[in-house]
Amino acid sequence: MISPEQVRLVSGASAPILLLGGAPVHGGLPVLRVADGAVPALDGWSVFARLTMCVLDGPGDAGCVFPTLGGSFDTDGVARWCEEVERAGGALVVSLPDPADLTGRIDWPALLDGGSHGGFAPAMG
Repeated sequence: MISPEQVRLVSGASAPILLLGGAPVHGGLPVLRVADGAVPALDGWSVFARLTMCVLDGPGDAGCVFPTLGGSFDTDGVARWCEEVERAGGALVVSLPDPADLTGRIDWPALLDGGSHGGFAPAMG
């Protein structure tokens, strides 16, 4: 279980984004590099997005769970993000080493060109 302060749910992009900071799965995810607009798939990973919780499940024991109700999450925003995950068939996972990296302005071009870990995780059930 990780804290909601370690997570940002980003809507409105071409795919919904699960932005993590300091999550225990960071080291288990590959370095993220988007080439020609193509996001690499996260083989062996999946995302389960619901209004009450989200699960990022990886191979073996890798994965994390976080609550989406309460805390800093807006209920309408979470519902919209979950619908986007369903429509897109998954979410882009972008993992940063430190939760402090989630504060301030996000430099998306740098994160998508080797400045983070992650890839596209398909939705599960």
